[in-house]
Amino acid sequence: MPRMDPFPPSLDRRGFLRTTAGGAAAVVVASALPAGCARDYPQADGLTLASLSPKEFAVARAAAEALLSGVPVDPADVASRIDLELAAVGDPIRSDMRSVLRLVEHLTLLGGHLTRFTALEPVDRLSYLRGWGTSRFELRRAAFQALRGFVSYFAYIQDETRAITGFPGPWPERLALYFPPVDFGEIA
Repeated sequence: MPRMDPFPPSLDRRGFLRTTAGGAAAVVVASALPAGCARDYPQADGLTLASLSPKEFAVARAAAEALLSGVPVDPADVASRIDLELAAVGDPIRSDMRSVLRLVEHLTLLGGHLTRFTALEPVDRLSYLRGWGTSRFELRRAAFQALRGFVSYFAYIQDETRAITGFPGPWPERLALYFPPVDFGEIA
């Protein structure tokens, strides 16, 4: 009879301890990083943000600029949609994504850069994000997947990307349905 292992094959006891310790350390680091706005984050000027700080909005916008090179969408619009969705969904997703944005902004030293993520050129940002995506640390890979998923989703649901995706549009746009009026008679 085959031996039943209490952990999945990719996660043994040592891996579990390493993952939870790394996750706890990342949460501590992210909570210690400043979430407020510095003077040099002008990307949110004029916008009323629902859940992100101006700095977090700037990081989301910078990530969209890097990940969506050549895609006909406005990175600021993608970041605005992320902000609105995070406000609607609430915690814990909102606080987790805010932590991811702060870590991406301030841990550029791990990627060999001496400046913040938002101060990098888009090509360097993309290289830095790819480093997160291919990291040996599961937490960094998961953070990259979350950020890329949010950015991609809110970019490709826009009408401007229909030529790229081949999506013809929602069915009410494609079908002309006739609904005759219903006469309920006189209401007393």
